[in-house]
Amino acid sequence: MQSIYKYIIFSIVLVCCVLPLNAQTKDTKTDSIPKVWYNGIRAEIDVAPIVSTFLSNSETFSYEGGVQADILHKYYPVVEIGFAGADRTTSTDIRFKTNGLFGRVGLDFNLMKPKAGAKPSNNVFLAGARIGFSSFNYSMTNIVITDDYWNERTILNYPNEAVIKVWFEVVAGMRVEVIKNIYMGWTIRNKHTLGQSMAGEMNPWYIPGFGKNLTGSNWGVNYSIGYKF
Repeated sequence: MQSIYKYIIFSIVLVCCVLPLNAQTKDTKTDSIPKVWYNGIRAEIDVAPIVSTFLSNSETFSYEGGVQADILHKYYPVVEIGFAGADRTTSTDIRFKTNGLFGRVGLDFNLMKPKAGAKPSNNVFLAGARIGFSSFNYSMTNIVITDDYWNERTILNYPNEAVIKVWFEVVAGMRVEVIKNIYMGWTIRNKHTLGQSMAGEMNPWYIPGFGKNLTGSNWGVNYSIGYKF
């Protein structure tokens, strides 16, 4: 019986000694790669408008780029700016024309979690949100209003309307390092305008940075090429 007691006591002491050493080993492996708060900034340009301009028969155009910081390989604050416009004539000869600057600010989160003790990957899958805004002028001309009772036609022109539009976006995308510090990737955006138009106010057909404003919501796709500094 004493031998059994000695065996149990010896086993407990052994476990108590081994567990702290094992935990210390794991902590050493985890802490072997120190966490760095700032991990560079990536500057990007969007090449998708080259395709979208062709598909729209040059009715719309857009140029944009942005910068995105890497914080702890987890948080990615971003600023995007650009210039866009549209020139469209409908089948009834109503012409809409605009161009202007736009900007977006937001934050992305990296959904890819690194393995314990492993170096964070340079390839990331991001999801986040943006607030977009644009201040621009637009014109709508040759709008024909017909009075069915008097059978009269009135032509309305809005030659220079100045507006400010704000919207929010929910975004998701990925970035892949194809060559050292050279990144490529895509972003999908779901956009919704904020605020309501006043009664009788004419809504612009196109908002720089937002796109076609037909229902107050829109989808967009960006394909970016960037360099990380």
